[in-house]
Amino acid sequence: MKQINDYINQLVELTIGYAPKILLATLVLIIGLWLIRQVRTVTSRTFGRSSTINQEVKTFLDSLVGFGLKILLLTSAAGIVGIETTSLVGIIAAMGFAVGLSLQGNLSNFASGILIMVFRPFKVGDEVKIKDYRAYVTEIQIFHTILRKFDQTQVTIPNNMLMTSPIHNLSANKIRSIEFEIRLPFHENLGKAINIVKETAYDIPEVIKEDEPFVWVNNFGTHTVLVKVFLKVPQEHFWATDFQVRKAIMEAFAHHKIQVSYPEGVSYGEFGSDKNVYPNKMGFKE
Repeated sequence: MKQINDYINQLVELTIGYAPKILLATLVLIIGLWLIRQVRTVTSRTFGRSSTINQEVKTFLDSLVGFGLKILLLTSAAGIVGIETTSLVGIIAAMGFAVGLSLQGNLSNFASGILIMVFRPFKVGDEVKIKDYRAYVTEIQIFHTILRKFDQTQVTIPNNMLMTSPIHNLSANKIRSIEFEIRLPFHENLGKAINIVKETAYDIPEVIKEDEPFVWVNNFGTHTVLVKVFLKVPQEHFWATDFQVRKAIMEAFAHHKIQVSYPEGVSYGEFGSDKNVYPNKMGFKE
């Protein structure tokens, strides 16, 4: 019974001795986390007002500041409880080596994030094609990069995967090409069709006028001539102009009664018409 009372007394003494420290450490953690949020808000606003720092660098620095401040906060709370910070640093260093071996991927992601900041294969706001994803870059963080797809869903890709994969930056240049194909039957007037494409495209203000032809015969199919079209437009007007050009050419072909092949490649007809012309051994007939 006496031994039990001794244990209880020791427990009470430890509780009385450490309770204030634990409460103080808890209070420091709560206040510290609140202060860290305030500091990150201030730094984010400061970075936002800077015109010399790129958006991806701002996001990267913001996440790095938050990570560093949280490490300092945890070290301070450990010191309040009574844990020797020098010993804690030694333990962290020893654990860092062991954990580093198991977290090689994260260390690689961190290093890749630094390389992305330095070499800048893309920046926030760019439209990119990476592996099977075609999306816009929304954030570049310490360990990963966040993309927004056209269906408004989010894709998170580890940074080391980005540095080891081909990156197709569709926004890298100020000028971008609209590219599409038109399939014409052999009996159609090829020169007339090509002139209609050029005139219709050049009527759209955003299309850049060129002296060299941008429409040519690319290939001959079984029943069709494959015409390739390239149009240069400013990067910021690409998507709107792409739709406008295709719509205008379709309407122009319908107006001039230019026949085109259907996807099957064996039937032809005017745009907007369900009256088809089928090929036979001697030629074409309705």
